[in-house]
Parts: sequence; C-alpha cells; structure tokens
Amino acid sequence: MKYAKNQLLKYRQSPLIIEETLNLEEQAKSRFSETVLALSPLEVTGSINYLDNDDITLDVNVLGNITVPSSRSLDPVVVPINLAFSELYIEDESRLKDFEETEAVFVLENDSLNVDDAILDNVIATLPLQILTPEEEAGDNLPSGKDWHVISQEAYENEKMIEDEPKIDPRLSKLDDFFKE
Repeated sequence: MKYAKNQLLKYRQSPLIIEETLNLEEQAKSRFSETVLALSPLEVTGSINYLDNDDITLDVNVLGNITVPSSRSLDPVVVPINLAFSELYIEDESRLKDFEETEAVFVLENDSLNVDDAILDNVIATLPLQILTPEEEAGDNLPSGKDWHVISQEAYENEKMIEDEPKIDPRLSKLDDFFKE
C-alpha cells in the first residue's frame, strides 16, 4: 500500500481506515533476506490521518506470523506478530529538530507514504535478539566444536567467581594454619 500525498488530501476531515490482508513475504525476503525465512499474510487494521499542518499520522495494528532462523542453530522458528505502532510523517526535513529523538517521526519520501515498508520495518525492529526453537529453550544442549563450546550466562558467572577468589601460594599455605589458632 502506497499513498501519494495528493491522495491523502481528501482525508483531512476524516481518516482513511485501513482493513487489509497484506502478503508481504516476497518483499520481506528481498529486503531482509538473512532474517526472514517466511512471512504469513498480515492482518492490518488502522488509520491514516492528514493533519491541518500537512503532517500525516499512521496508526496500525498488525497480526500474523514470521519465520526466522534460530539465533543458536539457524533452525526455522515461527514467531507470532502482534504489533501496534504509530508514526508521524512530515514534509519538511528541517522540522525534525522540533521533535524529540524518541518520537517516531519520518520525512515523506517522494511525497508518498509507503505503508508496506513501514509495516515491515516495524515487524523486523520488534523481533527479539535471541530466538530459540522450543527444543533449544527446553534443553541445555549448547553448541560446541573443536576447541570451543558455548556456556550459559550462569555458568560463566560461576567460573568468573571461582577465578576471582584469591589464590594462596602453596609455599605459604602452612602460614594459613598459623592464624587459625
């Protein structure tokens, strides 16, 4: 879904209501080829508002499923998508300084609003950094290879505590008994 700014002018009085099922799998695979293995059709609801100051707001809810590789084994993992986001689009790039860095404000490119790109960007941005298959989550089998192995955070902290304990020189160990009396 791509809307020219001129098309959205007629929605000054009332917002453009979006209720669509979008198939963005091909686009997602081409833009995010290393991240997206599959993408189900997305149920998209929301609205586009054209404001009096020529700004455009996009409020969207997205439901669907995305298949991505496991961060540990690269096996496919289906992740449910239940996403709501709101973005503001402005025409003049110089107005960006009027907004805080934490606000989702974008400059319209070529005087058009590409809703598909906004949806895909937000879906990818909300994916967790660590995605595991159910088997990987349930088990303690961590990857290993020749001369290396992955350990859990807990095991690392335990090893670190053991390393940080003060070491007593074996030649002075008899003096340790001297202070116990």
